[in-house]
Order: sequence, then structure tokens, then C-alpha cells
Amino acid sequence: MKKPNVVVIGYGFAGRCFHAYLVGLADGLNLYGIATSRAEARTEIQRDLGVKTFDNFDAVLADPSVDLVVLATPNDLHAPQAIQAMQAGKHVVTDKPMCLSLAEADQMIAASQQHDRLLSVFQNRRWDGDFLTVKKLIADGRLGHPFMFELFWGQYGKPRGWRSEAAHGGGKFYDLGAHMIDQALQLVDSPLEQVYASFHSGAVLDLDVEAHALAVYRFANGVEARVETSSLTCQPKPRWYVLGTEGALVKEGLDPQEKAMIAGDIDSAAEAPQNYARLYRPEEETVVEAIPGRWRSYYENIADALTGRAELAVTAQSVRQTLIAIEAARLSAAERRVVSPDEIA
Repeated sequence: MKKPNVVVIGYGFAGRCFHAYLVGLADGLNLYGIATSRAEARTEIQRDLGVKTFDNFDAVLADPSVDLVVLATPNDLHAPQAIQAMQAGKHVVTDKPMCLSLAEADQMIAASQQHDRLLSVFQNRRWDGDFLTVKKLIADGRLGHPFMFELFWGQYGKPRGWRSEAAHGGGKFYDLGAHMIDQALQLVDSPLEQVYASFHSGAVLDLDVEAHALAVYRFANGVEARVETSSLTCQPKPRWYVLGTEGALVKEGLDPQEKAMIAGDIDSAAEAPQNYARLYRPEEETVVEAIPGRWRSYYENIADALTGRAELAVTAQSVRQTLIAIEAARLSAAERRVVSPDEIA
């Protein structure tokens, strides 16, 4: 069976280090080409990867050999480019966030259905080792019934490039919050009922995006998830803090796959022992070795879904719920009130 031909749109950090790299590792996909407007990047791609290059998006869509396009472009371009690609008969993967609004998400889903094209979002952190570890500890009952999740991600300093510009959908809450909110929604099997958020002004770093964001999600079963992102953190909080009726979990540090991937060997990723999760129960503390993460699984699943060997793991409908949660938080922060997801959906 012919491998689907994939073209990555954009060759910045995400296009180069994440998408082109991981597509190239997936046995069921063929990295056919990369599109970038930068002539020097096209020379680099031809030299280092030996794949076809395109200097514009329309040229990719005009090539009948292209089966799937991966949008590693600024967030505000995801919806229009995805819809255009599906209208041209191409399957689509967008980087996260899926787009900038629920209205855009619904337009993308409608195009996917109308043209019978696969549409997925690069929620690779469903395969983070820390997330998989938390998920297993909950499934094994080692926390009892979890009732509060805190997910944090922050550094000190301005986001780079378009990620610092509101017009392009910049800011850490869109960028990293899209991952953490998705993880929280995967862990809590209950409808989202209430959202309250507070965003700190970016003026202190001369930004037009938020400098710090906290969103509190309350679910129908009483579980609460607090998602916090920051560009003002000199000393970070734990990546995970989970309270259950029979224990508490603390997990420091980030999944090691990104660092290993940038170095060119994602399979060498190994969690530092000092970052192992710690499970605290009455009169007991246990160090929990992390389950190894596997971002490779995302594009392996895309290949299997395209060829009918598996169901799609990250559906656009599942990520639609993340967009509702993001929009509700932004509305809450803007109007300084508790918001119901029904106001968005």
C-alpha cells in the first residue's frame, strides 16, 4: 500500500523540530515536502532532507501527489488554511491550538465532513510521560478519587516571534494552555460546568498578550482543574499537583522528549530521577518512575487512520471541547466573572 505523501507548511521551530522530524520517523507516512517562503530554508531542506520544497501554500494544494498537509503556521492561519486544503482534497493536521475560536473550529469540522477529509490537531502531549503516569495512577486507584488538579507551565521572559503578538493568537495560554486544558479534559470524565480565569497584563514585559494566566475549571462531578501559564515565573511550580481522597501527587519538570528531539534523537529521552513523580499517602511517600512518553505515536496513528487500520486518536470533535474551555476562560478574564461553557457552545 502506498504511503500517504505529507507536506509540512512552515519551517520554523515547530515545523522543523516537531512535525518534519516526527513525520519522518513514522513508517506509514512519506515526508514528501516542506513549504516555506524563505529561500535559505528551502536550500537547507533540500541539502539536509532531500525532499521537495514549495515556496507557497497554493503550490502545495495544486500538487496532486500531496495527500496530507501539516499546518505548522501561526495560529490565526490554521482555520483558513485548513479549510482551503480540505476544499482542495487534502487531509489536514494543524498544530495546536486548533484555531482561535469555536466558530472557526466548527467551520473546519464542517469542511472536513463536507469533503470527507481527515482533520486532526497535534495534541502530542496526550503521549507525555508525566500525563500517562498520572492517568495510570488514577486508573490504579492509588490516589483514591482525584478532586483537584493543578497543571502549571511557565518561564520568565517574552515569548518569541509571532507568539508574542495577539493578532496571531500568541501568548502562553493559547500555546501551552491548549495542551494542559486538553490533558485535564482527558482526565476528568464529567461535563465542564463553570470557568473562572484571571489574566495578568503583559505590559510589564511590553507584550500585547497576557503575561500570566490562571483558569479554574469546575466539573459537574465536583472536580476542579487549575491551569496556569506564565511568562513571569523566575521559579516554576510543579508541573503537576494532584489531590485525591487517598493521596497527593507532585511531579516536577517537563517531559524530556522535546529536548531529545531537538538534539535529533527522541528515542534517547529519559526522565531525570529528580523529576520522578512523588506519591504521598498517609504515613507513606513513594517515588514513581515515569511511564516513558511516546510522541511518535501521534503520526503513527495518523498513518493508520488514513489507511483504515485504526480509528483517529485525536479527533477534531474532542479538541473542539478544548476550544470551548479556552474561549470561556478568555471571556471570564475579560469580564471578570464566572462563565458557563453553554455561553460559548
